[in-house]
Amino acid sequence: MLRITLVSSGPAEVVLKVEGAIAGQEVALLEQEGRPWLGQTSLRLDLDGVQFIDEEGLELLERWHHQGALLRGGSLFVKTLLQRRGLVREPGLFPN
Repeated sequence: MLRITLVSSGPAEVVLKVEGAIAGQEVALLEQEGRPWLGQTSLRLDLDGVQFIDEEGLELLERWHHQGALLRGGSLFVKTLLQRRGLVREPGLFPN
Protein backbone atom coordinates (compact mmCIF):
# COMPACT_ATOMS: atom_id res chain seq x y z
CA MET A 1 0.00 0.00 0.00
CA LEU A 2 1.22 3.48 -0.85
CA ARG A 3 0.12 6.81 0.56
CA ILE A 4 1.04 10.07 -1.15
CA THR A 5 0.35 13.38 0.56
CA LEU A 6 0.83 16.84 -0.92
CA VAL A 7 2.73 18.59 1.89
CA SER A 8 3.30 21.92 0.17
CA SER A 9 2.80 23.45 -3.23
CA GLY A 10 4.36 26.70 -4.30
CA PRO A 11 5.92 28.31 -7.34
CA ALA A 12 9.42 27.20 -6.32
CA GLU A 13 8.81 23.70 -4.96
CA VAL A 14 6.23 20.96 -4.50
CA VAL A 15 6.75 18.47 -1.68
CA LEU A 16 5.11 15.04 -1.77
CA LYS A 17 5.30 12.82 1.32
CA VAL A 18 5.46 9.17 0.29
CA GLU A 19 4.65 6.37 2.74
CA GLY A 20 4.53 2.59 2.33
CA ALA A 21 6.09 0.54 -0.44
CA ILE A 22 6.97 1.86 -3.88
CA ALA A 23 6.41 -1.50 -5.52
CA GLY A 24 4.14 -3.31 -7.95
CA GLN A 25 0.99 -1.43 -8.93
CA GLU A 26 1.85 1.38 -6.52
CA VAL A 27 4.67 2.55 -8.82
CA ALA A 28 2.06 3.59 -11.41
CA LEU A 29 0.14 5.47 -8.70
CA LEU A 30 3.26 7.42 -7.69
CA GLU A 31 4.01 8.18 -11.33
CA GLN A 32 0.46 9.39 -11.90
CA GLU A 33 0.55 11.67 -8.85
CA GLY A 34 4.06 13.04 -9.34
CA ARG A 35 4.36 13.37 -13.11
CA PRO A 36 2.28 16.58 -13.38
CA TRP A 37 4.76 18.41 -11.14
CA LEU A 38 7.90 17.42 -13.06
CA GLY A 39 9.21 20.24 -15.20
CA GLN A 40 6.70 22.76 -13.83
CA THR A 41 8.44 23.29 -10.49
CA SER A 42 11.03 21.62 -8.29
CA LEU A 43 9.60 18.30 -7.06
CA ARG A 44 10.82 16.98 -3.71
CA LEU A 45 9.86 13.54 -2.46
CA ASP A 46 9.93 13.01 1.31
CA LEU A 47 10.69 9.29 1.63
CA ASP A 48 10.76 9.05 5.45
CA GLY A 49 7.71 6.78 5.47
CA VAL A 50 8.90 4.41 2.71
CA GLN A 51 9.75 0.87 3.85
CA PHE A 52 10.54 -0.77 0.51
CA ILE A 53 11.22 0.06 -3.15
CA ASP A 54 11.22 -2.63 -5.84
CA GLU A 55 13.19 -2.50 -9.11
CA GLU A 56 10.39 -0.77 -11.02
CA GLY A 57 10.10 1.83 -8.26
CA LEU A 58 13.84 2.44 -8.32
CA GLU A 59 13.70 2.92 -12.09
CA LEU A 60 10.95 5.53 -11.68
CA LEU A 61 12.88 7.39 -8.99
CA GLU A 62 16.00 7.25 -11.13
CA ARG A 63 14.15 8.78 -14.12
CA TRP A 64 12.69 11.49 -11.92
CA HIS A 65 16.06 12.18 -10.29
CA HIS A 66 17.53 12.78 -13.75
CA GLN A 67 14.62 15.13 -14.48
CA GLY A 68 15.46 17.19 -11.39
CA ALA A 69 13.37 15.64 -8.61
CA LEU A 70 14.95 15.73 -5.14
CA LEU A 71 14.82 12.57 -3.02
CA ARG A 72 14.93 13.26 0.72
CA GLY A 73 14.65 11.23 3.91
CA GLY A 74 14.11 7.53 4.19
CA SER A 75 15.34 4.72 6.37
CA LEU A 76 18.91 3.48 6.15
CA PHE A 77 17.58 0.61 4.00
CA VAL A 78 15.89 2.99 1.53
CA LYS A 79 18.90 5.32 1.49
CA THR A 80 21.16 2.36 0.74
CA LEU A 81 18.95 1.27 -2.18
CA LEU A 82 19.07 4.79 -3.59
CA GLN A 83 22.80 5.15 -2.98
CA ARG A 84 23.50 1.96 -4.91
CA ARG A 85 21.71 3.51 -7.88
CA GLY A 86 23.75 6.69 -7.55
CA LEU A 87 20.72 8.73 -6.51
CA VAL A 88 22.11 9.89 -3.16
CA ARG A 89 25.42 10.14 -1.41
CA GLU A 90 26.56 7.71 1.28
CA PRO A 91 23.55 6.74 3.43
CA GLY A 92 25.11 8.22 6.55
CA LEU A 93 25.60 11.58 4.83
CA PHE A 94 22.15 11.87 3.27
CA PRO A 95 20.49 15.18 4.26
CA ASN A 96 16.94 15.20 5.59
